[in-house]
This record gives sequence, C-alpha cells and structure tokens, in this order.
Amino acid sequence: MYTLPDDFDFLLLSGCYLEMVCFGVRVTRLDFSRPQIAPGVPPYKVSFCVEAGLTYQVGDVSGRREFTDSSTSAPLLDFLLKDVVLVEEVETATLQVSFSSGDRIVIEADCSGDYESYSIYLDSGDVIVV
Repeated sequence: MYTLPDDFDFLLLSGCYLEMVCFGVRVTRLDFSRPQIAPGVPPYKVSFCVEAGLTYQVGDVSGRREFTDSSTSAPLLDFLLKDVVLVEEVETATLQVSFSSGDRIVIEADCSGDYESYSIYLDSGDVIVV
C-alpha cells in the first residue's frame, strides 16, 4: 500500500457533486464532476476506484460496503447529485468525503495490506494509487 503524496490537494472535489456510482467485482467506483461552465468546455471530473474498505453515513444509516452482500451497496445511491463540501484525511491515507447534506463516505486505506486500497483518477490525467 502507498500513502497520499505530501502535496495531495484536498480541494480536488471543490465544487463537485457525485455524478455516478458503479459497482463491480471487488471495486466501487465513485465519479465526481463539476457543472459544465460553458458549452464546449469539458466538465472537470475526478474518479475514485475503491478496492478496500468503504463506509458511509446517510442520515441515520451507517454501513459498510461488503462485496458479498449487494444490499450494502444500495445506500450509496443516496449520495448521487449531492454536493461535496469537504475532503479530509481522518487517518493515515484514509479519506472522508463530506456532503452538504451532512452525509459522508469514508474511503479506507489498509496500512497493513500488500495491495492497493484505492486509486484516484484526476482530471489532469494523473493517477494517485494508495
């Protein structure tokens, strides 16, 4: 596992909303976007592909995405179109994404693991692997 770079930009989701949630075998993909500023100008986009732990708090419901239980994926749909207000590191390389509704997603890093926990695909084309 890797850690976040020293110059990690915690404002990478500033002005973004959650546009899409995708579920795959051992992966959860979260696509964030900013509204398009003008016709012909591509919107800013950032994607998180999470292979390790992912927890969430939606209203009074707390949960963890379990790959073997599809019902744990459904609450993530409630985040669609919600605006991001904050991205912060809550533990080493573990990110919490907070939304204007007060809900949050925690993307966990597995510090003891020998595999990647998540990857961030930036609008610039750069990829951060944790």
